[in-house]
Amino acid sequence: MSCMEKQQVLTKADMKAKVDSIVSVKMVDIQRMAKEDLDYRTAIEVKVKADSIVEAKKQRVAPADSSKKMK
Repeated sequence: MSCMEKQQVLTKADMKAKVDSIVSVKMVDIQRMAKEDLDYRTAIEVKVKADSIVEAKKQRVAPADSSKKMK
């Protein structure tokens, strides 16, 4: 496109249509990447969180059991 050529002026509707078109294509990629990231993070973080919860429950139960044995 040359600097001397007359450029087309976009109306609000034209601009919205163009933006919506670009955004809809990008959203597919963004959603795919977000799902991949979620799957990756879930595999790592859920195990760690579950182990932490189990350990905390063991800590709460252990002192109560030891006090019963001492009596």
